[in-house]
Amino acid sequence: MQARSDVVLLENEQLQVGITPSVGASIFCFKYILDDRWVDVMRPTPESAIEKIEPGRFSSFNMIPYSNRIKDGILVHKAHTYQLAITSTDGHAIHGEVRSRPWKILFQSKTRLELEFVSTEYQGISWPFPFKAGICYQLEANQCLISTTVQNLGDQEMPAGMGIHPYFVRNLTEKDDQVIVELPMVGVYPGETPIPTGGWEAVPPELDFSQAKELTTAFVDKCFRVEHKPAIIEWLQARVRLSMAWDPVYEHLIMFCPKDDQRYFAIEPVTNCNNGFNLANQGVPETGTVYLQPRDELRGMITLTLSRF
Repeated sequence: MQARSDVVLLENEQLQVGITPSVGASIFCFKYILDDRWVDVMRPTPESAIEKIEPGRFSSFNMIPYSNRIKDGILVHKAHTYQLAITSTDGHAIHGEVRSRPWKILFQSKTRLELEFVSTEYQGISWPFPFKAGICYQLEANQCLISTTVQNLGDQEMPAGMGIHPYFVRNLTEKDDQVIVELPMVGVYPGETPIPTGGWEAVPPELDFSQAKELTTAFVDKCFRVEHKPAIIEWLQARVRLSMAWDPVYEHLIMFCPKDDQRYFAIEPVTNCNNGFNLANQGVPETGTVYLQPRDELRGMITLTLSRF
């Protein structure tokens, strides 16, 4: 790719990953060397997304200090009710506070980038608890390691969560690729909208990708409870496999197949389920909510491995 001053390019012999510190430390491009040429594994980012600060159009963005939606933007924690900014078109708070804001670079090399975000340094943060976040991207041979931290900077307990939102291409090459996915799902959250109506339940057959099968072309936007096993994506014509492994703190996975664009799909490892903090406050178990005491830290790593088969 042609270098941009606002994109930090990490590169080795097998991977190219561009990061945009000015827009949420989001991934601008993610490429793999295939038959001596670079191919996009994640959806390419239009350059206008940087100028317009549109993280939802990036290859991948970061969700901190919670993932997905908080219903009506209302957070209830320990009998306190907080109103968050409504940031989704369906009337909820969505995807945290960091994806549209600039991050500070702490360290940079050809294959490693470390960044930091401190919420108290910004105006307009609606999250009621001060926090610090960190991200490290590192390339090692055919792997991209994404390490994320969230620390409670306040003097009271803070619910916390995090995740990444990568969009993967359906066609890795010009050929029409059949995409096979295998996801370690053990449950799905019920409801007709992305806001769950209760705790996770058994996965119905049409949504069950616990055994490898072809990716659906139907609309899907669901949160799943997962086991601590990698997610696998295979592009059969190109004979390329992506394995996405994560630390045990990532207990959930979002699968998103858009209604109006068959070129891309999202597989998102996240710690908390949708509206998980409020569900936990209501007594629903296993929502992935982590409670950080003052100065405590939530930490996790996601590893993306590309290979041929």
